[in-house]
Amino acid sequence: MAMDHGSRNNLDFGDVFSTSNPPTARMINFSVQQQSQVQFFPSYELHGHNPPVSSHPSSSRVMLGSSMPSPASTTTTELDNSDDLSESVTDDAILAYINQFLLEDEDDEAFPVTRAPVEDSALLAVEKPFVDILKSAKTTQAYEGKTWMTGHYDITGTGGLNDVVRSTQKSFQLPCEMVKDGSDCAAHKGRKNPHEDGLETEERKSKQSALCEEETVREMFDKVLLCTDENCEFRTPLPTDAQISSGYVKGSGNRRGRRKGRSGAGQEEEAVDLTTLLIHCAQAAAIDDHRNSNELLKQIRKHCSATGDAGQRLAHYFANGLEARLAGTGSTIYRQIAAKRTSTGDILKVFSLFAKACPFMKISHYFANSTILNASKNATSLHIIDYGIRYGFQYPVLMQRFSRRRGGPPSLRITGIDFPQPGFRPAERIEATGRRLHEYARMFNVPFEYHAIAGKWDTIRVEDLNINSDEVLVVNCLYGMKNMMDETVTDDSPRTRVLNTIRKLNPHLFVHGVVNGTYNAPFFVTRFKEAMFFYSSVFDMFEANASRMDEHRLLMEREFSGREALNVIACEGTERIERPETYKQWQMRNLRAGFRPLPLNEEIMKRARYKVSKSYHRDFLVDEDNKWMLQGWKGRVIFATSAWTS
Repeated sequence: MAMDHGSRNNLDFGDVFSTSNPPTARMINFSVQQQSQVQFFPSYELHGHNPPVSSHPSSSRVMLGSSMPSPASTTTTELDNSDDLSESVTDDAILAYINQFLLEDEDDEAFPVTRAPVEDSALLAVEKPFVDILKSAKTTQAYEGKTWMTGHYDITGTGGLNDVVRSTQKSFQLPCEMVKDGSDCAAHKGRKNPHEDGLETEERKSKQSALCEEETVREMFDKVLLCTDENCEFRTPLPTDAQISSGYVKGSGNRRGRRKGRSGAGQEEEAVDLTTLLIHCAQAAAIDDHRNSNELLKQIRKHCSATGDAGQRLAHYFANGLEARLAGTGSTIYRQIAAKRTSTGDILKVFSLFAKACPFMKISHYFANSTILNASKNATSLHIIDYGIRYGFQYPVLMQRFSRRRGGPPSLRITGIDFPQPGFRPAERIEATGRRLHEYARMFNVPFEYHAIAGKWDTIRVEDLNINSDEVLVVNCLYGMKNMMDETVTDDSPRTRVLNTIRKLNPHLFVHGVVNGTYNAPFFVTRFKEAMFFYSSVFDMFEANASRMDEHRLLMEREFSGREALNVIACEGTERIERPETYKQWQMRNLRAGFRPLPLNEEIMKRARYKVSKSYHRDFLVDEDNKWMLQGWKGRVIFATSAWTS
């Protein structure tokens, strides 16, 4: 029988149990009440305890359909014939147990046990051991000299099912010897459950551990992102030899990279030209020749490894891409990899390794920040719109440099724009970036405001960016435009729309950094070859500057280089989002949009060259061409950065 939810919600057990005059006799739906009683104590048996009985002999037995005595009229006084009565009550309980299974209704299980009235002496038989526990524990003096069902106690002893619940909770208390020294035992002092204290202690420890971890990550952020070393090459005066350096500059290290495309595992091992095998496999995959493609993949798999040398690692990730393309699962696999969330701490460690192994990010951030500082020398209010802000690693050191500015820092406003992340929180990453930047702004006493926008870049309008006429406006975009569609996908190119939007903003400065890649061809084999040549330089660079088994190098190659290669090889159409262009192609796009290139600052270029020549491998290069700063490895340009104005 279904119960009325409104009446159940308004039921007050204290009022029911304190009623002196029970209701008139009525038929009771036994299945609901007994089901509730049996469910509440599934692991306790009735034998072995003498149950409390009613003080009215006529109501000592419970018959189906008979009236029930009021709980207020029952006591814990035991009669001389308690043995006979206990047997009868036990029989009734067994009968009720059987009846519960015969009349069980699944809908009744949805009702909480505590809503059912307590009107059966069989339940008293179950309550008896808990009464003994309460008496032996002497939890409060309110129980002394009183029976536990008289209804004359305060809130802790109102009797009935409420106290059974409390006694059940107390029966699972931690012993006093397990509580911290110096604290009182709640079971003897009438204070709160020490088990709750234990939970609070564990929660406190968990919070402290999280705080310690957060402090550790913060220290790592400061160490990696801030210029804390007094001998920082970007701050100290340049030596005489650096003042005269210009043009093409290489690093000063004496290590060399390994040969590309060879297994290099040992002299006894057969030399395999993995580059040729990969190209032949790509050609077979382009014409859907699965038999030859699979045979070539088997040969490649024998000699490639994610932990081998540069050529083996390149072959491993490119073979993954070819295998996914042949199976037609490239887009699915890429989405699964892209949906994985890597912690900010791990990303920072990868960034730290990248900054130690190569100068690309450090030099790019130095170029952008120095150009922004020069453009806002006398500004009191600065607004930076960052397309592709991601983790915001560029800005802590910018705030640090603003804090040292003569006359004090300007009021800084940053609008962080990024592509939405998959899942239910598309703006989670850039919102976390804003919180970190707020902390650094407080640290350096920089007035700061942050606004996060997660969406497709080409859908953002000028009105969404809240431009003020009295502020210096800077647009910053480093290496993110390669992930937008171009004219090969749609006539109305998103790249053109974004550049036109930036032009409408009329910024004082537009800092533009691009990945100088040529693997955006619509034809698969051509794209595959260009991507292989590009990434062979990347893997070779890490081979020469990082340990093979460095976990952060493995993470970087798997989550970044490997994932990008998979997208280039195994995805087509709108699913292929890795679409880099050369800096010369971007030069033409920017000019068509109406931007004018700014000349490179000589001081910035000198310091960038000095940093690379002093701290990095000799095969790194810093060069300039047509007002672009170029960075690369062994003659191949990988990154290019420039400054523009409207």
